[in-house]
Amino acid sequence: MERRVIKDGAGSEHLYRSLRGRILDGSYALGSRLPAETALCGEFGMSRPVVREALARLRVEGLVESRQGAGSFVRGLGSERRSHHGFEPVRNLGDVRQCFDFRAALEGEAASFAAVNRTEADLIEIRDLAGAFDAATAEARMGDDADFDLHLAIARASGITFFESVIASMHHHVMVGMKLAGDLAGGDVRERLSVVRAEHHAVIDAIECGEPEAARRAMQAHIDNSRRRLFG
Repeated sequence: MERRVIKDGAGSEHLYRSLRGRILDGSYALGSRLPAETALCGEFGMSRPVVREALARLRVEGLVESRQGAGSFVRGLGSERRSHHGFEPVRNLGDVRQCFDFRAALEGEAASFAAVNRTEADLIEIRDLAGAFDAATAEARMGDDADFDLHLAIARASGITFFESVIASMHHHVMVGMKLAGDLAGGDVRERLSVVRAEHHAVIDAIECGEPEAARRAMQAHIDNSRRRLFG
């Protein structure tokens, strides 16, 4: 029974953070209707009480509002938050390169703070997302969504909301870089993804061991290596 409670709690937290990230990065536009509870249950594999708990947290935060008989809708606050750190769309490879450089500095610091401030719940989420990426690697599949969510979870574990918000708002830019890396990189896919997997685990190990400088270096090395894999 205790194990089920822990899993449900982690599930609610994961769903809340996933929906919050989609609102902040514009995947769910201002005024749009969120998927129905049944759809969210199916997509995330969670029970209706867990989905309702996550939606309730979003309502308390002011990101969504419920309309009787119509469902949940994105409120203006999500749009305001995005506008504070909005980024221009990716226009060329130079923008992609700059994104990597910016991420190395930003996410290196986020990982450093995560090594100091992470909670056990943060570590559980980080391990779960790393496991999802590892599973994709084992099947020679690109686990881009799990990859981005892992980076976002590490930023969240920093305990500094600005890291999470800025990285969430860069979702489109980061995914462009990941897709280009998958499309343009040569060699064996499984071998290349195994290298990425090892880099992820170097970051996670440093965070778990509470070593901020090692976490910073590992994250910066991972993002720098990702840029080199794309641009040579």
